[in-house]
Amino acid sequence: MLNLPHLRDQAEFSGAGDCLSTVWLKDHKALVLRKTRPGFDAPTIKTIADLLSSIERREQNELRYLVYDFAHGAREAPKPAEGFGEIAAQNAELIVDTPVITLAWARGVMSGSDFDFAMHCSALVAEKTAHFSFSGDPSDLLGLYAAVGRTLGFVKAERLMESNTALTAEEAHELLIVRDVLELQPGVAAIENYLAQFGRRYNASHAIFRAQRMVQPLVDRRSLAALGRN
Repeated sequence: MLNLPHLRDQAEFSGAGDCLSTVWLKDHKALVLRKTRPGFDAPTIKTIADLLSSIERREQNELRYLVYDFAHGAREAPKPAEGFGEIAAQNAELIVDTPVITLAWARGVMSGSDFDFAMHCSALVAEKTAHFSFSGDPSDLLGLYAAVGRTLGFVKAERLMESNTALTAEEAHELLIVRDVLELQPGVAAIENYLAQFGRRYNASHAIFRAQRMVQPLVDRRSLAALGRN
């Protein structure tokens, strides 16, 4: 479990085995959750659920940004453990009731549950090395289909899923899946530089992301799965 009793200056923590670590960027009021293994296993889901609940209870009062750093490289995501849909929805709704903006930071291959979860953040930022894959079992991609469909329209989302294609960061940006594409930088340097610019528009960005979430309600995954079986 990730232990975050208080946010500290440049503090580093670890949790969910050796696949998650966090860095608190005090100057930007940002917590970076670095994820070094693809997919969402049970410990990872529990860790993120605890963190999100802590934020919802206003136990991290200084926090403005929660950045998910998908640093797992070229490996594709396996099928997620139970509870994934719930934390994806909880993460998406965080913008409605808290001052926290969630950002997904893509570095390598984004597929399956990783791509799905990133689409449930307020915005997705990609380094030029990132790729966005629609490959996998269609029954495991319903949440991703719904999330991409809200952005592109469901006809276009369906065509992307059927094509079993992978988009480059630039292609995903052209489709409005990715907000910004940046040069590759090691560690959290790129995140710090990005937040230095993005932070100047915090109030406007939060209002826009909150409005977007409120007018685009989440699709119920259980209902979607039931439709897929019929």
